[in-house]
Amino acid sequence: FDYPTPAALAGFLRSELVGEQPAAAAVTGPVVALDDDPIAIVGMSCRYPGGVESPEDVWRLVSQAQDAISGFPAGRGWDIENLYHPDPDH
Repeated sequence: FDYPTPAALAGFLRSELVGEQPAAAAVTGPVVALDDDPIAIVGMSCRYPGGVESPEDVWRLVSQAQDAISGFPAGRGWDIENLYHPDPDH
């Protein structure tokens, strides 16, 4: 990316808005990922198939490479008949 940090992007946007040239950004080395970097799920709220009801269930599916494909959800008030083949008159 041309602006790899929030500060670099802010400088660019400022120069575009007010016409000022930002100071030269400091050159830094590449970021190296470590194999022991932890994964943090900060928050989530969604519906998944396969009996997933919590972040722990999502992690179980991902870590065990499980298949969670299920049928189309029912009881949500959707017009299932016209979902994939819409009525051209409506």
